[in-house]
Amino acid sequence: KSYHHSRKTMARSTTRLLAFLLLSRFTAGSRILAESDSKLPMSLSTVISDLEAEDIKTLGTACFLTSRSVSKAKKAEIFGLEDLTTTAFGTDSGLCMALSPISIPEVASTAAACGGNVLFYASEEDLLRGEGLFDTLGPAMERILGENFGSTSSLFVVADDPVSAKAKLEEAASGVLSNLVSPTKKVALLEDVFAKVEYVQNVKEAMALCETTNEPAVEQATIASAVASDFWQTSPVAIESSMSSKDLAAARHLGPAARKALDNAISTVSAMSKDKVVPNFGDLCDVATQRAMEELDEVSSPMLTSSKTGKQIRENLKHDIAAAIDELCQEQLEMLKVACFDEFKQELSKLRISPNLASDMQDVVTKSVASFASKTKKMPISNANAKAALKTQLKEFCDERLEAAQASGQFKPLPRKGVTIGLHWLLPKPFGNDFRQEPWMVHATDNLVYVPPDKITDVSPEEVASDDWRNKIVPCPSGNEMLYMQ
Repeated sequence: KSYHHSRKTMARSTTRLLAFLLLSRFTAGSRILAESDSKLPMSLSTVISDLEAEDIKTLGTACFLTSRSVSKAKKAEIFGLEDLTTTAFGTDSGLCMALSPISIPEVASTAAACGGNVLFYASEEDLLRGEGLFDTLGPAMERILGENFGSTSSLFVVADDPVSAKAKLEEAASGVLSNLVSPTKKVALLEDVFAKVEYVQNVKEAMALCETTNEPAVEQATIASAVASDFWQTSPVAIESSMSSKDLAAARHLGPAARKALDNAISTVSAMSKDKVVPNFGDLCDVATQRAMEELDEVSSPMLTSSKTGKQIRENLKHDIAAAIDELCQEQLEMLKVACFDEFKQELSKLRISPNLASDMQDVVTKSVASFASKTKKMPISNANAKAALKTQLKEFCDERLEAAQASGQFKPLPRKGVTIGLHWLLPKPFGNDFRQEPWMVHATDNLVYVPPDKITDVSPEEVASDDWRNKIVPCPSGNEMLYMQ
């Protein structure tokens, strides 16, 4: 009976645990009901349709953007997503969230499709450096200004310290806002772009502030309007009627060709670098980018290339490739760090345990860091952070090994040598007192007696007998050096 009772108890506990895991997939207090991995901003439309099927009556949309150093895995971790390819999701509260589009055109289109509602996550590292804060937020703000959303746009900034983040973000924004193109007004503050700007500590607070009061049809219309005004769409409906015939032709022919070239470039780089270290990854990215531009040129013509839309498409293609390659570069840096760390441990194993072990290990650290910097020199992204992280990792490993060797008695530090100090000085009066420097030391009781011009000094016999007459005679100095004592 005890055995069966234990089995039943375990079964009930397992069932409760599974039920808890199934019901605990919540994001910021709301349960995720729908996900999509299609291209933004159209994936929002798919999510809205799924929420309608779940009988959600009112909705709201927001675009989630981050600063430069936030990785794709971190973005998924913030919302508790298991699939890193998810581009949009919807919650039972009616909020549809678009997750960090990979390209600048997608960022602008998605921000417009979300009605100018942006949830921005700023990492502490980027806030301290004041860099990488507006890589995606800048294009989104410019598009929002062009759409003129009025009082419906909002910006919710998520940071560990909202007060400090507000000061740093506003300071960094001053140089960016002045360069934004606004058709209606001069932009100097974030409040000139967004009707509402708030700073919160976590994503849960930010999502709670997002409004979900619109009908699904209204949100679908906003998304369709944003898609229709984007040059990247293939349908003629997507092109503005006010464009010239040359721009229309460029958008119709070069848009699909640019997307195909982008897909080919990314698939090539991904296939050649999947789960392995590519020694010349930077060169591979350059070749893939160059090949993509050549593919675009092959289907183009001088007339289309010289048009305003043609030039814009070429620039967008370069930005898209760079943004897509960024994730692959991060993977390569991580794999290179692992490979260099393994090589470092192999070099350490060759060292002999001697009193100079600490300096020998430091030499190996320096060589390993230099090797990593050389291998990542041509990376499309900066290797400074990865280099610093590797150096710290190697130093910590060396410290641990030294402490272990010292604790076991195998390693004894080299005794410190004494320091020899030599002192050199000049005697100010090597030949006795000099009355010109210290006249008070001259043995004269009252008046000084100088040698007269005839070199004859009258000395009384008494003075000769007393043997103190020499104290009354001093050398005769030049006129400008004569000293008189009374």
